[in-house]
Amino acid sequence: MKPSPIVLQSCLFFTGKSAEEIRTLLQTMNYSVNLFNKKELIVNEGETADRIGIVLTGRVEVQKIHPNGNSVTIARLEQGQTFGEAVLFRKKNIYPATIAAADTCYVMFITKQELLRLFAEDIDMLSRYMENLSERLVMVNQKIEILSAGTLRNRIVFYLLQQAEKQGSSTVKLPLSRKAWAETLNTTRPSLSRELAYLRDNGWIEFHANDFNLLDRDRMESLLQRNPS
Repeated sequence: MKPSPIVLQSCLFFTGKSAEEIRTLLQTMNYSVNLFNKKELIVNEGETADRIGIVLTGRVEVQKIHPNGNSVTIARLEQGQTFGEAVLFRKKNIYPATIAAADTCYVMFITKQELLRLFAEDIDMLSRYMENLSERLVMVNQKIEILSAGTLRNRIVFYLLQQAEKQGSSTVKLPLSRKAWAETLNTTRPSLSRELAYLRDNGWIEFHANDFNLLDRDRMESLLQRNPS
């Protein structure tokens, strides 16, 4: 399978380039494209990171697998998103997590040496690479903020208030599934459901599916002030 220039336009590295420019670039690039079936491992935790991956079709999951065999999905990557860039240039460049196909997918790989060549020839690609790393760092910091909020109830309230601030309204739509939200909060879906039921039954919030209405933001904010992390 050849990478689609249209798909690559959604990849941060190629942002701002026309489909024709990407098509010309691909003719001079060294890369590979691999097919992975659903649940197939793409990268094992501990492997050397000597290339980046770009999801061309389907979805992949970044997972942390604990010694007892349980796994937590850290991130879900879709068409145009990348993995490996955060550790590629580290002195100890090994993958800190496992990456697996969430469904059948094609992934494009570009080696470290080829990236360095591209960066030397195209400063815009280097700039996009750095932008990508900055965005990843912001995401990690946001997750640390959430987890440091304290109890599960605090973490839920913190996340909902954070979304209300971002969306500029006390009526918010969660940008992720209930399962992904539970993983973001470092809890289980049943525990999350119990806390949401408590907040609903006590008049703090009301919700249907992923649509939430924050009924008492003052009380929610007061909870975080009384229980600082």
